[in-house]
Amino acid sequence: MKISKRIHRKFFAFFCLLLVFTSFSPVRAEDERIVSIRGDIKHLLELTMEDLTKFDSATARLNEVTRDRQFHGAFTYTGVPLRTLLEIAVIEKGKTDFAKPIDLAIIVENKQGEKVALSWGEIFYRNPAEILIAYTALPVMPHKSCQSCHTPAIYEQRLSEMTRQVKLPKLVVASDFYTDRCIEGITNITVIDLRPEIEIQKQKELFSEQFTVAGHKMQPFQIQDLSSFHHEKVTVKMIGDGKGYHGLHYVEGVFLSEILSQAGMKHEFDTVVLVSAPDGYRTLLSYGEIFLNARRNRSLLADRIDQEAIRKNGRFILFIPDDLSADRWVKAVDKIEIKKVILR
Repeated sequence: MKISKRIHRKFFAFFCLLLVFTSFSPVRAEDERIVSIRGDIKHLLELTMEDLTKFDSATARLNEVTRDRQFHGAFTYTGVPLRTLLEIAVIEKGKTDFAKPIDLAIIVENKQGEKVALSWGEIFYRNPAEILIAYTALPVMPHKSCQSCHTPAIYEQRLSEMTRQVKLPKLVVASDFYTDRCIEGITNITVIDLRPEIEIQKQKELFSEQFTVAGHKMQPFQIQDLSSFHHEKVTVKMIGDGKGYHGLHYVEGVFLSEILSQAGMKHEFDTVVLVSAPDGYRTLLSYGEIFLNARRNRSLLADRIDQEAIRKNGRFILFIPDDLSADRWVKAVDKIEIKKVILR
C-alpha cells in the first residue's frame, strides 16, 4: 500500500509538470489581437500583443475565485502596468472646472461585452504592479495529489481550471480578493471624465453641515450625523504630492462601504462613487476598490480626528488611508453619488 501511494504521488507530480511544459509553456495570445486605449487622452493607442511585450513588465499571481465562490485556477501573470500605458497615452481632461484627474474613471471592456470600472486613484496612488495588462499566463500547478481530502469529482474539476486556455490580454487586479474584475480577452480601455454638474458654492471658509447620498433610481437622503453607524478607528499617514508629509493622525468614523451598503448600492462592476465638497473638489472610487479589496478597503468617512470632533473644513472628511498620496481625501463632504458608467 505504501509503495502504491508513493507511485501515485510521483505519477501525479509528473502529470502536472507535463501539463505545464506542453499545453502551457507559457500561454500567450495571438499577436494580431489589438487593445485600444481611448477617451479623455491625448494620444490614441492601439497595441498588439507584441507591442505589450516591449514594455517593462511586472508579474503577479492570482488565485482566481469570483464572488459566486467559483474557482477558476491559479496563475502567474506577466504584463505591463496599466499605469505605464496611461502615462504614455497622456490624460487630457476636456472643458471642466476641476483640473485634477482624481475624478476620472477607467473602463475596461472585452470582446464578450463584459465591462469593469477602475478609478484613476487606485491605478496612480497604489504600486504599479497591482494592476496589469497581462500578455502571458502560467498555471501554478499543485505538486501533490488531492485524493486524500476530496473526491475525484471535486479535484478533477479544479485541475481542469488550471489547464484552461486563458484569453489574453487580461486585466489583472492583484489587490482584489474576488477576481471578478480580472476580465479576459480585453479589447478597449476608455478614460472617462464624468464631468458632474456640481453647483459650486463659494464660501469664505469651507464647511458642510451634512451630506447627501444619491444614485441612479435611488431616492436621495441626507445624513446629519454618524452616531447610528458602527465606528472604526484608522491611523493615517498625511502625505500629499504637493506639500509632502504632515504626520500621523488618528481618525474615527464609518467605512464608506457600510454607508453605501445601507444605501442599497448594487454589486455592479462598472459602478463608481463620486464624493464631493461644496467648492467642487471631488474624488472618484470604483466599486471594486471599495468592495473587492483583499486587505479590506479602509476608505473612511470621519467625524473625529485625533480624538476630537471635526469642526474645521466641515463635519465630515473622506480619508483613503491606503492611497500613497492624500490628494483623494475630501474635506467638508456634502455629496456622495453612486454612478453607473455609460460609455459615450
